[in-house]
Amino acid sequence: MKVLPFFKSHFSLGRSILTLEEPDSTIENGPCSIINLAQENKIKRPFLIEDGMSSFLQAYTNFSNSKIDFVYGVRLTICPDISIKNEESLEASCKYILLIKNSNGYKRMIKIFSQAAKEGFYYEPRTDFKSLKKLWSNKDLMLGVPFYDSFIYKNLLTYSNCVPDFSFCEPSFFIEKNNLPFDNLIENKVKEYCSDKYEVSQSKSIFYNRKKDFKTYLTFRCINKRTTLNKPNLDHMCSDEFCLQSWKDQV
Repeated sequence: MKVLPFFKSHFSLGRSILTLEEPDSTIENGPCSIINLAQENKIKRPFLIEDGMSSFLQAYTNFSNSKIDFVYGVRLTICPDISIKNEESLEASCKYILLIKNSNGYKRMIKIFSQAAKEGFYYEPRTDFKSLKKLWSNKDLMLGVPFYDSFIYKNLLTYSNCVPDFSFCEPSFFIEKNNLPFDNLIENKVKEYCSDKYEVSQSKSIFYNRKKDFKTYLTFRCINKRTTLNKPNLDHMCSDEFCLQSWKDQV
């Protein structure tokens, strides 16, 4: 079964303990490099799904030096209107993945994220579908719907009212299996929504290497959120499946 490996690096602050260092520069018992993991596991085309654009230069340089083709994407919040900044707008916002196809896609992504970080910023960078359409090209970008924090996830589990607009693109939907109690519920809703309309692919979010690294990852998350292991206050931290080891078990 083909499962797309969705890596995230330490550039997405507090979300991953994986780096983008060159394989030769990694130290024993230190943080794992995504590039090194891709080489060791013969992953020909890894996906790097970040929360911003700051990692692109290092990713492009070091993946290129290692002769590994990769796909870069940004997990971005889309709200109803970037000019409205209140609690109601937060409840109607959700995540999408913007995937870069080529150099023109990179240029478009820079413009999209810059606008989201400047004009749309409200706790985090945000855009809306109206703004996105003006900068969009299906030749250069692809819109992905993540398994968690998507409009389906939020409408189903948090009673939000997130309304998508796919009039300008052909979105791809991603599903995951991470042994969380609501995974099957979301998967069924995704397949129901996409039936005979949109492509659905299996993916795996990868934030650390092995399952035994989960405690290290959780500790890192707690430090960034200024909480403790006894009371982490982190949503959905009841599974050790967000790792490369789990991805290998599924492929």
